[in-house]
Amino acid sequence: MKRLLMPLFTVLLVLFSACEDIQDNTPAMQGTLDDVFFKANDARASETLDGDFLIQGITQDETLTLKVPSPQAGIYTLGEGSANYASFEDIEGNLFTTDPNGSGKVEITRWDTSEKVVDGTFNFTAIIPGVDTLVVQRGIFYRVPYGFGEEVEEPGNAGNFAAEVDGATFNPFTVTAVDSGNSIIIAGASTAITITIRVPVDVETGSYSLPEMGFGATYSEGADSEQATSGNIIIVEHDLANNIIKGTFSFQTDNHSISLGQFNVTYQ
Repeated sequence: MKRLLMPLFTVLLVLFSACEDIQDNTPAMQGTLDDVFFKANDARASETLDGDFLIQGITQDETLTLKVPSPQAGIYTLGEGSANYASFEDIEGNLFTTDPNGSGKVEITRWDTSEKVVDGTFNFTAIIPGVDTLVVQRGIFYRVPYGFGEEVEEPGNAGNFAAEVDGATFNPFTVTAVDSGNSIIIAGASTAITITIRVPVDVETGSYSLPEMGFGATYSEGADSEQATSGNIIIVEHDLANNIIKGTFSFQTDNHSISLGQFNVTYQ
């Protein structure tokens, strides 16, 4: 009997310790990446311009992103034929993604509308085509906060920003928008990549080619930055009274193609 009780006690102790660790470090997002433990320093969920939902976790050097159509409890498949996806950006800016050739699933187990937190699990296989494959297992997110549909008040969370970089989806963890006096500077940043858009402070709705006086776009990866050599910025709406600006963009640098860019931000 003692031999049976001891293993059972050990299993219960391990499970209790795991739950206790997650609760003491909320919000939490963690998993194993090719058998290497990943634990986010910060995690949050947000609504995209298209009405989908992102659940993201970052460390000092990495960003893990899950995209699903709804925060409601359920299982969402990833990979070919699915609009959902998971991605992982490493310290060097390499972007592994399930779109379109990977696979996996995200399960949302709790969507708490009163506390505004979301819980769930995930696992996926993400690919850099022709280069490398990443296997993510035993993923979990716990009490990740969200503010769907609410106005953003914190600096660093100015609104929504998204793009594709060389065909891979880029969803920044931090979005800023600042009135510098002569320009409105809008930036989306992950741990390794930053895309910056600059327009005149009194810009009107319309289409503007790059390069053009007063307009600019920059792609930065680590300490390296590349200016747009060609491209386009379209201002869809500019509310000067409330400091809200919406638009789209695409541009080319010497080494990168940024496409399907869009932003909807409130600047300070």
